[in-house]
Amino acid sequence: MRVLRSDAAKLVLYLISCFLLAALATPWLYNAGTMLGEATEERSFNGVIDYIGEHARKAEFPKYFKRCLLAAALLLSFPLLFALRLRREPAPLRDSPWSVYLPSRMVAPSGGQPLRNSKWGPLQLLTGFILAAGLLFGMGWLLISMEWFTLRDPVPWNMAWKKSVGPAITASLLEEIIFRGVFLGICLRAFRPATAIIVVSLLFSALHFLQPPNDVAVFVQDAAIPAGAIYIDPNSPLSGFQLLQAIVMRFQNFELVFFEFISLTVVGLILAYSRYATASLWLPIGLHTGWIFAYSSFKRIAIRTSELNEDLRYLIGSNLKEGLVPLATLSLTALLVMLFVRIFPSRATRPDEGTIPPED
Repeated sequence: MRVLRSDAAKLVLYLISCFLLAALATPWLYNAGTMLGEATEERSFNGVIDYIGEHARKAEFPKYFKRCLLAAALLLSFPLLFALRLRREPAPLRDSPWSVYLPSRMVAPSGGQPLRNSKWGPLQLLTGFILAAGLLFGMGWLLISMEWFTLRDPVPWNMAWKKSVGPAITASLLEEIIFRGVFLGICLRAFRPATAIIVVSLLFSALHFLQPPNDVAVFVQDAAIPAGAIYIDPNSPLSGFQLLQAIVMRFQNFELVFFEFISLTVVGLILAYSRYATASLWLPIGLHTGWIFAYSSFKRIAIRTSELNEDLRYLIGSNLKEGLVPLATLSLTALLVMLFVRIFPSRATRPDEGTIPPED
């Protein structure tokens, strides 16, 4: 029973609940969005409702699941915090449920690392965005110059940045608050910094990898179903759980698991380290926004060359997340982030320190 009451068990239950809640809510939200899209197509209400209706009309079923998963993670984070009953001072090791899983050398003796509002925050935000987006765009143009990727004809420059700005800002804010704000804050109270960073990064990569694959599931009614694909009727109340089945099928592709999961883990490590190194969310939000913006924009203006030698698939996959070239770019980003955070004093709370005093 003690195991069930532990913080680790509560975190696992939280993750399972997020996916179950997202699976339950997705068909309802999809049908509500469809009705709103149809209503705004027939007549105009106001700028905000028309904007939401336009996006709801164009969004596919998997996108609704992604949004529901983020909303569930944010909504359930409040009962999670209540269940964890965080205190300013950590419980002694002998009274802590974490002692069931961790040897004493792995348990942090301090009270974690509270976030601070650094006066360098805007500079960190801008630098993170430039580093992430600049290096990713640079890699993309290098691949185009090597003819491994080809620009679309015509190139939708205007649509590319317009469709990328909104998701980059909203997704980075939500995910940084949840993963680096809440989860890493919790883990820094229980683990030593290196262990906490690794745990949260693996959690981040796992949740991002467990996303609906558009190339596996088919959501168009009365359309021919390709071999190996799963048809999901979005009008069914169980369609969200059918989508979970399609998500699990991603693990059948070893190369996808190997390259994409590793890339996501490296991204998570960089973001978690930048949060710990600066004791704030400014730098990770900038990095996260830059990556999403560059990846989404490049995906809309360029495609992988169809006649590219298949032997090169280990160097670059179908997008800028898969392959050894993206991993090398992320490694360079990590090096530059480590150099950048050394500019700022009092970069982190040491294990023998308490809280960080506020900056002037």
